[in-house]
Amino acid sequence: MKRFLAWPALVLVLLASTTFAPAGAASAQAPAAPAARAAAPGRQVTELTAGAAHTCALYDGKTLRCWGDNQYGELGNGSNAPTPQPGDVQGLSATPTVTLSRAVHNCSLMSDATVQCWGMNKYGQLGDGTLTNSKNPLTVKALTGPVRLLAVGGDHTCVVYQKDDSTWCWGQNKYGELGDGKLTPGSEKPVEVKGLPSPPVKFATGVWHTCAILKNGSTWCWGHNEEGELGVGTKHLGSPKPVQVKGLPSTPVQMEAGNFHTCAVENDGSTWCWGENKYGQLGTGTAKIVTKPQPVNGLPGIPTRIITGGYHTCATFADGTVWCWGQNNFGQVGDGTNKNASKPVQVKGLRPNPTLVVGGGLHTCAAYSDGAMSCWGLNATGQLGNASVKPVAMTPVPVGVTAKAPAAAPAAASSKDDSGGSSTAAEVTGVGLAVLAVAGFVAFLVTRRRRT
Repeated sequence: MKRFLAWPALVLVLLASTTFAPAGAASAQAPAAPAARAAAPGRQVTELTAGAAHTCALYDGKTLRCWGDNQYGELGNGSNAPTPQPGDVQGLSATPTVTLSRAVHNCSLMSDATVQCWGMNKYGQLGDGTLTNSKNPLTVKALTGPVRLLAVGGDHTCVVYQKDDSTWCWGQNKYGELGDGKLTPGSEKPVEVKGLPSPPVKFATGVWHTCAILKNGSTWCWGHNEEGELGVGTKHLGSPKPVQVKGLPSTPVQMEAGNFHTCAVENDGSTWCWGENKYGQLGTGTAKIVTKPQPVNGLPGIPTRIITGGYHTCATFADGTVWCWGQNNFGQVGDGTNKNASKPVQVKGLRPNPTLVVGGGLHTCAAYSDGAMSCWGLNATGQLGNASVKPVAMTPVPVGVTAKAPAAAPAAASSKDDSGGSSTAAEVTGVGLAVLAVAGFVAFLVTRRRRT
């Protein structure tokens, strides 16, 4: 009960530390963000992922670095100290080819077709047979063969095997997110998804639901459905077996999932979303929940990529621009305001032509072919990576230099900020109690939402 009473206090702390525009009105336009700083030659970002309040990037296809919140060990650096600059993940067994996160655990599909996971393990989502959080990557030992496809949800993880194309999941199963036909607290070991008529070729995973585009061209989802995110035309607790999405005009060429919504781009370029829409994250021009796919309104063209954050959505376009819509209380839409957008708005101050864009719980990041990166949105725990303790950036700010590995006494370690000054790790982890309080609140907000 005490932690429930503490939430209003945490919100007040955040509000006291952040300047917002008046409710329902756009704030004064923020100055254009400086061009994202280029990294050292040869430091190209080849993969980018974001969780609830952290971000990870793969450099040169071989070096994985993460930054931001770290209370469950999600940065994989052997500590629990948040880091406002990229720092190396320590203990990877091979080169990661794909790294994914939705909340506070990460998993990588390795070059040897094994899987390693780290971070929160409350529901067994790390797949090591325990419920113990891990500050370093652990190999999922219960897998029975090489993996070709990986999916990471809020509290669950899924894979597809190379040998027989079967799909297996582990972690929380309260809403049927493991897809094995049962509603249980969860499983610390992989269980087989039952009822898919064809093997998955692409996953899209939310906090408590998973969707897949199958080889036969159909689209199926399972898990939580109280917001209609399964796309079957109804709302209910969830489905422990895969169900087919209704209303898509053809086979999607792309599909992504936010916390409680799902979006797809069709082969004709049309873009469709369904599920929760409280903040306008479906882009339909309203805040009305949608239980079947509906077209996104107001796009400036055919998206080259669709991206989903916790409660917001973005798309990239051939002209080099990025447009976003949905929740924007921390500037995660990037238009210089904190006003939610039910239709797409252009990200302002962003360098054109990003090669990668990802959405976190309450932030968004972009990477470029020369290794430069920029992020915007909530920065309470350093998830924007700009070595700053400023809690919000409503337009893109450049990701800073690589952080040193945590010292034996993290509280004494120092890092440079953008002004050339230095701050101790204790200062970086929070401006007094503010950032520490916000860290706990943000993790709950994004990954533990419960209906009242």
